[in-house]
Amino acid sequence: MFETLKTFCEIPAPGGREDLIHEPLAERWRGQTDSVEITPVGNLVAHVAGSGKKLLLVGHGDEIGFVVKYIAPEGFLFFTSGQRDDRQKPDLRGVYFSPVGQRALVIGRNTQIPGVFATLTGHILTADQRLKTALDWNDFWVDVFLSSAEEVRAAGIEVGSRIVWNPPFTRNGKLITGKAMDNRVSLLLMDEVLRRLDRSRLHYDLYLASTIQEESGLIGANSVNRALGCDYAIALDTGLSGDVPTVDPRNVSSRLGAGPILIQKDLYSYNFHLNNRIADTAADAGIPLQHAAYSLYGSDAGMLIREGLPSAALVVPTRYTHSPFETVHEDDLEATVELLLAFLYRPYDGSSAQETAQ
Repeated sequence: MFETLKTFCEIPAPGGREDLIHEPLAERWRGQTDSVEITPVGNLVAHVAGSGKKLLLVGHGDEIGFVVKYIAPEGFLFFTSGQRDDRQKPDLRGVYFSPVGQRALVIGRNTQIPGVFATLTGHILTADQRLKTALDWNDFWVDVFLSSAEEVRAAGIEVGSRIVWNPPFTRNGKLITGKAMDNRVSLLLMDEVLRRLDRSRLHYDLYLASTIQEESGLIGANSVNRALGCDYAIALDTGLSGDVPTVDPRNVSSRLGAGPILIQKDLYSYNFHLNNRIADTAADAGIPLQHAAYSLYGSDAGMLIREGLPSAALVVPTRYTHSPFETVHEDDLEATVELLLAFLYRPYDGSSAQETAQ
């Protein structure tokens, strides 16, 4: 799965430009599904016809990104958050990790221009500048090595152009590191499920979706099920991994290499019966499964619940989330695919009173 994940992660597709990942993914899935469409709002939806309850596997196509807000006369690009809240400043340990020193890729209408996220460095900082430790958006810029605003615009960059981190994608043993694991991991999982799926064993009418602008407030998830009418959803995403220095396991106990994580509670509470079926499937198949309750986390599952769809959140533990060096473990990827397939092959039994009523 490494090469597929590398391909997906290296495609730049921040919020507002999910078309860059959804269009090639739609072509990839056409031969493996009964139908594929990109909805008017930009969600990607595929269908594998089957009998039984309608089940939606959903991830999101957008990655963390930035947006050009000003082009300086000298050609430097000033930017802000590509997500919903620019008050989350790009300090060194904030929600959106400081991009300083990282390679950048600027996405114009029909062009992609490499550059670097830059800021003032030691020798030319003034005494007052040296004392400033909490940096603001205006303390950073992207240098695309063009000499004027006119050259920048002639190259196809304008205010509103998106920017992403552009680091190398690497593998160290079973650990895989790069940008956009959040949430190209979910696209990999669905892609692998489609590749391995034995339709003769499928117990659901299966839909797979990649939504837009999850990082901006679960926007695509708000509408994705309206035309589908699914009975259940499992949101796939990157989760949290606390197996790094200074993390108290009482706060985050999930870790790399110990299997996928079934979230019981974060900003939302997930469907009790669906969670139990996932946990029972893992236990019966001998697949490792971690359980988690997070204080600061959310996924498309939360919006789907708000829209009336019983949902679960099944995630892959990930170090350094919302950074250009997100890291996952290949054993967790494999275990998550195996769990999803085992769930799809498990007959729906409607065992609880609530499920029988449904």
